[in-house]
Amino acid sequence: MSKEWVRFLLKVESVIDFAERSEYQGTAEPQAALNARRGGLVHGTKVATKGGWTLVEELQVGDLIRTLDNGFKAINRIATDCITVPPDETNADSMPVRIPSHAAYNGRPVWLMPEQGVALDNTKLDHDPIALPVSLPVVSARLLSGMFRITSNVPASCFDISTLFFDQDEVIYIEGGFRAFCPSGRFGSRNVPGRASYKVVSAEVAADLIYLTGRRRDIAVLANSLGSLPAPIFDHPIVPTRPARGARRPGRPGRPVMMI
Repeated sequence: MSKEWVRFLLKVESVIDFAERSEYQGTAEPQAALNARRGGLVHGTKVATKGGWTLVEELQVGDLIRTLDNGFKAINRIATDCITVPPDETNADSMPVRIPSHAAYNGRPVWLMPEQGVALDNTKLDHDPIALPVSLPVVSARLLSGMFRITSNVPASCFDISTLFFDQDEVIYIEGGFRAFCPSGRFGSRNVPGRASYKVVSAEVAADLIYLTGRRRDIAVLANSLGSLPAPIFDHPIVPTRPARGARRPGRPGRPVMMI
């Protein structure tokens, strides 16, 4: 077999960055561009599901997603949009943030939209956690720029994002162990009364939390190492359950009964 044929049989395992898409060229006018300053997960981002890691663009309504506090929850709606960034955009608040490989528990770069909510572990900061009513306050990803080699950048002039919606507010795990906030409605919209379980803190509180995170220099505030594990969760136990008292497993002698 020739070398040329071998080259065409290679399989692409992953894509680190996003290429320019010619069909969107010339549409980056401010009035035609979909505002990049919003939440959502950039296509190419892996999400922890019941079957293991899955690219966000491959998820479907009804898929079970691993949540932080409520086990596995089904997606009830997915919104997909193409984001167009003007070529002269310089405002960091309107650009996604790039988390380089190995900045947390990610083996490749991860992109976050500027207004994508990220849950911080308030208990790991050097202050009294009682002063804040929740242990996992939610801040905008754009505020993380400048910490742990995280920068504001643009993956391409046009790129796709998907926003996941659940029956109630949820925090899910994405690659790198980051905790992404998924509200029951669009990010920044009014939540259904009684359903909100996480708090998107004010700009002043968020600034204090980011300052404390930078001073702490502990990536565990932003990401959870357990949340980065790629192993799937099975419906059935992997090992046999413990037998009833006095019974023995087939093929296993067990311990002899001691006479008293």
